[in-house]
Amino acid sequence: MTQVQEVAVMPPTAAVVRVRRGIDRYGVRGLAKEASLRPLRPVLAPIAACRLKVLASHAKTVDELLDLVFSFDAFGITVQPGQVRWEFCKFLEQVRDLRPRRVLEIGTANGGSLLPISRLSAPDAHVLSVDLHHGEFGGGYPAWRIPLYKSFALPNQRLDLLRGDSHDSGTFERVRALLGGANLDLLFIDGDHTFDGVRRDFETYGPLVRPGGLVAFHDINPPNDDAPTDGVGCLVGEVPRYWREISPKWNSQEFVAPSARGCFGIGLIRL
Repeated sequence: MTQVQEVAVMPPTAAVVRVRRGIDRYGVRGLAKEASLRPLRPVLAPIAACRLKVLASHAKTVDELLDLVFSFDAFGITVQPGQVRWEFCKFLEQVRDLRPRRVLEIGTANGGSLLPISRLSAPDAHVLSVDLHHGEFGGGYPAWRIPLYKSFALPNQRLDLLRGDSHDSGTFERVRALLGGANLDLLFIDGDHTFDGVRRDFETYGPLVRPGGLVAFHDINPPNDDAPTDGVGCLVGEVPRYWREISPKWNSQEFVAPSARGCFGIGLIRL
C-alpha cells in the first residue's frame, strides 16, 4: 500500500510578500532599480530638491503645478499626491483665489499636496505641516525627505515641518506658538481617518482658522461596490461618515470627480 505523506505548505514570509508587491508595482527590472537606488536616497535627496525647486519656479498655474507633482521623478524620488487630479484641481483653484498667508496641513505623506498649496499661497506665507511618522493611513516620511520639502517654499515664505501626532497636546502647542497668536487662513485635514481622529483634528485646529477662512477634508467620498479594493486609494476610513455629519451645519461644498467610483473626494467648509 502506497503511503501519501502530507507536506505542510508554509505561508510566504513578509519579505517574499514585499518582493511580489514590488514586482507587481515596478516590474522585475524596475524593482532591481528601486532596490539599488533606495539606500542612496538620503544622499540624493538634496540633488532632487534642487531639481524640483528649479522646475517649481517655472510652474505658475494650477495645471502646471499639477503636472509637476504628478510627474516629478528624480532617482526614484517622487512627490505624487494621493489625489484625484480633477478634485485636487478644483481645491487648488480655491487656494489660489484665497491666497492664504497662514496654512496648516495635517497629513503630508509624499508631499504632493504641500508643494502646490505652498506655491499658491501668498509670497510671504507661513506654511506649517504636521505629519505622524509611520501613520496608519499612509502618512509619515523619513527625515531624509526634509530637504526636499523645504524646497517647496518660495524665497520669502516660511515652512515649518512638525513630525508628530496632531492629537498630542504638545503638537498643538507647538503649532500655536509658531503662529504667534495669528489665525490660519487655510486648514487641510488629511491625517487620521478614524471618526474620532478626524473629529479631533477639526475640533482642535478648526478654532485657529479665522472667520472666512477655509477648512478642507480629504477622502469625504464613501467607496461604492465598484470601487477598487487593492487598498490604495480606498483608505477613506470614517471620514465620509464624519463629513456627512458636519457638512450640513456649515457653509460647505464638495469636489467629487464625475467619474469617481467611490473614495477620495475633497470637502470644503468656509468658516
